[in-house]
Amino acid sequence: MELNFFGRGAGFNPGEGNTNAWMELNKTLVMLDCGESTFAAVSRHPGLAQWDHVVVLLTHLHADHAGSLASLCSYNYFVLQRKVLVVHPIDTVKELLRLQGVGEEVYDYAPSLPESYGIKAKSLPVRHVSDMSCFAYELSDGKETIYYSGDAADFPDEVAQKLQNGDYQRVYHDIASYDSATHCPVATVENKVPFDLRKRVYAMHLDSDIEQAFLSKGFSVVQVKHI
Repeated sequence: MELNFFGRGAGFNPGEGNTNAWMELNKTLVMLDCGESTFAAVSRHPGLAQWDHVVVLLTHLHADHAGSLASLCSYNYFVLQRKVLVVHPIDTVKELLRLQGVGEEVYDYAPSLPESYGIKAKSLPVRHVSDMSCFAYELSDGKETIYYSGDAADFPDEVAQKLQNGDYQRVYHDIASYDSATHCPVATVENKVPFDLRKRVYAMHLDSDIEQAFLSKGFSVVQVKHI
């Protein structure tokens, strides 16, 4: 499962683009979130018409993770004559889309990814903000399993243990350069992940020009790759 990124920035670091990822499964485009800058990124040549299906796995509904979802759904429905499958463990996303003028006839909704897509996508609650339910995803294709945190204030002990046991081949995690209550401070990850395993932890949601500092601590850093 090759995970690519439309952007890697924090919500207040728009120069890096929104931290939203994508992968290709046969002729299906699977997106992890669809923030403010993502519809523009996914629309670039050759654009969306090359895919037979589009699926969006949502971690939560903050604007830098769901801000252009309405445009994505509308474009697919009205221009490409198909429906995006929107996956979110709770159906609050329906109200978000309704308020933006996108009715339920425009897209399909499911609380979890159907098995027919060839991967398992298990949603896991994470701590981010007190007024919104937020989720990570454990993605598995039967050959490898990866963890994608979304926005998360902590690096769960279970994730650290699965990384050490080899149950997770890669971990993509929100890592903050400062002591944050809503995003995971780099010191927390350093304390939980031995140096020899940090190469398999990919820092994302960069809040500043911090890439070299993360690399010097042994972590990998996600790179942007447009479709």
